[in-house]
Amino acid sequence: MDGRRRASALVDAAYRSLGEAIVDGRLQPGDRLRDVELAALMGISRTPVREALQRLERIGLVEVAANRYTRVASLTDRARTDMREYAAHTIAGVLHVALDRATDEEIAETIALLDALRDAPSSRTYVGAMMALYSQLVAESRNVVFRKAFEQTDLVLRRNLDGWESIDDDTREPLFRHLREQTARRDANGASWTFLALHGFA
Repeated sequence: MDGRRRASALVDAAYRSLGEAIVDGRLQPGDRLRDVELAALMGISRTPVREALQRLERIGLVEVAANRYTRVASLTDRARTDMREYAAHTIAGVLHVALDRATDEEIAETIALLDALRDAPSSRTYVGAMMALYSQLVAESRNVVFRKAFEQTDLVLRRNLDGWESIDDDTREPLFRHLREQTARRDANGASWTFLALHGFA
């Protein structure tokens, strides 16, 4: 049992290490991923590296052509568009559930995260603030499925949402103000709609 746990921990560590390198740009689209070289760099055997690469392939960060290459997947416009749509609707759904279950202290934390989202000075910080908000809402939802989905999509969301921001027009500030007020009074329907509207999906 201890051996299996150690093996699983090595796969998780390799998955997270490689995934973070793809997300932050240390590994670029098209870069070859050779399990022998990666295993040597990480000081582990090839087996956990191969399993980590398979997991990264399943979430779209790595692409494999059998007997030809394993490489960092390209980031397409379609992938960006699909991920933004997925993120907006998923986070709005989690928000809807979380507002009914959160404690008063958690509501205050959520409002602070909404303020950070509103005030983010760049897309990169906006995406970071969005992921912090999403994580908080998942915790508030007390929903195991939401938690597992978040864990499985965290890396690919952070990578594919790069460049994402809220709408940029005269309605932005009023919508953020409405979202803050709706969250404070636990108006789940209103907050979900406003969140979608802020991102062009309502």
